[in-house]
Order: sequence, then structure tokens, then C-alpha cells
Amino acid sequence: MRPKVAVILSGYGVVQRGAETMLGQLLPRLQDHFEIDVYSMSGMGPGGRAKPCIPRTEVESIYMATSLGKKVLDTLYLDPIHVEWTTHLLSCLPDLYRGDYDVIWHETGRWGGKILANLRRLKGVRLLDVAHSSYPGWEIPFAKSRPDMFVTADKDLAELVSQEVPGLRVEIISQAIDTDQFNPDTDARSFDLPRPIALISGALSPEKSPDLALEAASQAGVSVVVAGSGPLSEQIDTLALERLGRNRYIRIEARRAEMPGIYAASDVVVLASPLESGALAVLEAMACGIPVVTSSDAVRRELVGEAGILVDGRKVDDFALAITQALDRDWGLIPRNQALQFSLDRATERFREILTELAEESN
Repeated sequence: MRPKVAVILSGYGVVQRGAETMLGQLLPRLQDHFEIDVYSMSGMGPGGRAKPCIPRTEVESIYMATSLGKKVLDTLYLDPIHVEWTTHLLSCLPDLYRGDYDVIWHETGRWGGKILANLRRLKGVRLLDVAHSSYPGWEIPFAKSRPDMFVTADKDLAELVSQEVPGLRVEIISQAIDTDQFNPDTDARSFDLPRPIALISGALSPEKSPDLALEAASQAGVSVVVAGSGPLSEQIDTLALERLGRNRYIRIEARRAEMPGIYAASDVVVLASPLESGALAVLEAMACGIPVVTSSDAVRRELVGEAGILVDGRKVDDFALAITQALDRDWGLIPRNQALQFSLDRATERFREILTELAEESN
């Protein structure tokens, strides 16, 4: 019999953030080896099971109301994403208890890790926690719940976790994408904007710093397409209209299948978030032959190599200069060749090995 794996990710099939996108690529490739049940709000995916929760969007306005309120909620791990994760996990627990799973692959945050550790004591199930950020303030407390395996794409974070949580099994698996889906031959979507065009893709939330990317693009004198939404949507629209006007800015929400054409329509992709564990937008852009301007951290130094410009620090001027430099250079096949190093087949095989190993240890 195939080992049974429960995958818990509330936003699967609902949003297109890095975690959801990564699982959307991996799970169809893994289901021949495992009996997989995906627990989410949507009920999509292999063995999909829809479970209710309090979505982060319902509490974001309260969370964003005051800086003091944000600080208190962050300290208690009651920020919007933790509210969503925790309430979703609680609704999944009866099925998880009865399901006789060998492995639970979860993104459930601080409280979820503690709850699942108790389930492990009762049922003997093994826990896999995959980090989808490089922020130690989150990932170290998550790791202290001691899953049976902690996976990250960030070598620096892996070293720090190993120091802070002695004895925890930590694995490094680089982010990967489907380079057949994302390729330079894709037909470009048409945008009625003056060229050149900078694309800002991803969730419009504070940790992604879309305002910094937008300010830099404006200073560089380019048009901007923003592909995404989130709690900062209104703020970004207002800022863009102030800096760029209506003729040089558009914001869209796109399905993942539409993204190759959107990358193909851009001249540079800008990702200004300070820390990333995967930076899928970076790999996707490069696979489509588009150079990137992004923050310099351990993950992106490995992903980008010589296929874009990495920016140290958080200054608008530095990002604006990097955008100008990226647009002035003929990149040729460098971005595409760099992306080809991050094989989805390789990542799938490594996750298959880890899940198999954990399943053999269960019960």
C-alpha cells in the first residue's frame, strides 16, 4: 500500500502565493507514490478536503489598524495568517485523528506545530514542516515545535535553525519551477503602456515591500504592471497613481496559467521583499528570459546568479539604479539558462525520498 500523507495548507486552490504554487507543482508528481489528501479551504488538489476557517482577509483590517495592535498580535502569533492557519487546523483535526496518516506535511504556524506535536504523541504520525519564508522571527519558533523534518531552501536559515534547535533534522531543497510552462517562446500579453515595463508580481502585503518596488520603478521612469492583490492593494493603487499616473500603471489579478504571458510582456521583474525562501517569481521570470532586480539574500544569490541584479540594502535609489542597469543590458540567454538549473524533477525526487523516509518511521 502507498503511504498516506495529509497536506495541510489553508490557501491551496484559493491564492497563488509561493507555498500554494510550490505544492501545486509537486503534488501531482508525487501522488503516484503516496495516497495524498490535501486539506484546504477550497477542497482542491489530490484527495481534496474542504475545511472551514477564519480567512486572513476577514481580520486584516483589524490587524492593520494600529502599529501597537499589530505588535501585540504578532507577539501572540495571532496575526491574520496565524488566525487562518490555526482555525483551519482545528477544523481538520477530527479527520486527521481518524485518518491513520503516516506523514502530515503542514504549514500551520506556531500554534499548529504545537497542536500537531500532540497528535504525533497520540498517533505516531510523522510531521514535515516546509519553510516558505526566510524570516528567523517566524521560522525559528516554528522549528522549536520540533517537526520530524524541517525543510528550507535557505542555507543560512538551515544553519541558524540547526544552531537554535539542536538535534532537529534539517534539509535544504532549492526552489524549482516547470521550465516547460515558463519559457521564452510564450506569447506576450498586450498592455497599453509605454515601454519599458517593470512587473511587480506577488502578494501585496507588508513583508513583500511592493511600495519600495513601485517607488523605485517610478524613479527609474518606467511603466509598471502589478500582478497581485492583498491588504496593501488600495495603498499601492493610490501610490502608483501619484507617482505614475493612469497612463503608466495597471494592476491585475491573474491566474497562474496566465503568468507566462505576463512575464513575457515585461522588460524587467522587480521583487523588493527583504527575505525569501523561494522567490518563485524570480525563477519564473528568468525561465521566460526576463532579467530580475531583487534583494540580495542567500536564497536569491543562488537562484539569480548572473541573471539579474541583486540589491544590498533597502534604499529606493539603489533599486531604481538597478532597474536602469538591467534595462540597459542585453541579457541574451543568461536568465533562461540560469533558471534551467532548478529542475522540478530534482525537487520532486528529493521530497519523495523525504516522505518515504518519514513514512517508514511512523507508527
